Amino acid sequence: MGREGDGMRKLKGLEALADLHKAMGGERADEPEMEGADSQEVKGEVPALLYVSRDRKARKGKEVTLVEGFDEALNGDLAREVAKSLKVHCGVGGGWKDGVVLLQGDHRTRTADWLQSKGYRVKHKGG
Repeated sequence: MGREGDGMRKLKGLEALADLHKAMGGERADEPEMEGADSQEVKGEVPALLYVSRDRKARKGKEVTLVEGFDEALNGDLAREVAKSLKVHCGVGGGWKDGVVLLQGDHRTRTADWLQSKGYRVKHKGG
């Protein structure tokens, strides 16, 4: 029972998987240069200072990590991207609302470290 006769080939690495995806009609998504260029375009609108804090109010006692300092009008897209990346990095749910990034649980230090590694200035707020 050889698979060579039925058109199947053994995939080796991500490059072969990307080629297969492209052959099936999908676009290639392996161009990180574009991501770097997009993030540099937004660098002019980066907030000067972000505040990381923990909150329980109006959440039935459940802890939430807040990242404040994004102006919704200027940094709305950037706040969405940061929220998405932080959710993946911390492995939690969350989102953003009114210019504030919300992460479920207490992830203040992990969030602050990640933001600082991306070049943001961060201050802890609260206790």
